Amino acid sequence: MDDYSNRIENLIAQGENRGIEFKTADVRPEGLAREITAFSNTNGGTVLVGIDDDGSIIGVSSRDNIEEWAANVVRNNIVPSTSPEINLVSCQGKQVLWIEVPRGVNKSYQTIDGKYWIRVGSTNRMATKEELSRLLSAGWISAF
Repeated sequence: MDDYSNRIENLIAQGENRGIEFKTADVRPEGLAREITAFSNTNGGTVLVGIDDDGSIIGVSSRDNIEEWAANVVRNNIVPSTSPEINLVSCQGKQVLWIEVPRGVNKSYQTIDGKYWIRVGSTNRMATKEELSRLLSAGWISAF
């Protein structure tokens, strides 16, 4: 078992939390953009595509260029642009798309529909005006 596979299994064992989100292979572009935006606006995190909510590894389909698809979702659905690390990794004989989202440096990020998402615990929510204001000021990010 390679290092990536071990790391994925360790992340799955932690379950979804403020820094980890599981998505099935049929995640829609706007759903993936929402997750990445929320992580970018808070402390960063990891999105694993091909994992069910219960932690089962279901894998991603053999869709051509799924890494390119994810990169295009980021480029076309998040403003300003962000640069997560995107890798296709084999785990238990299945392919999992690993998206490592850094804490954003160009806050605040929004989805193409103009919504500002933040990560609170294991969920995302739209930022209120007050949260958005704090998002732009120093020190707030560590509160989430």
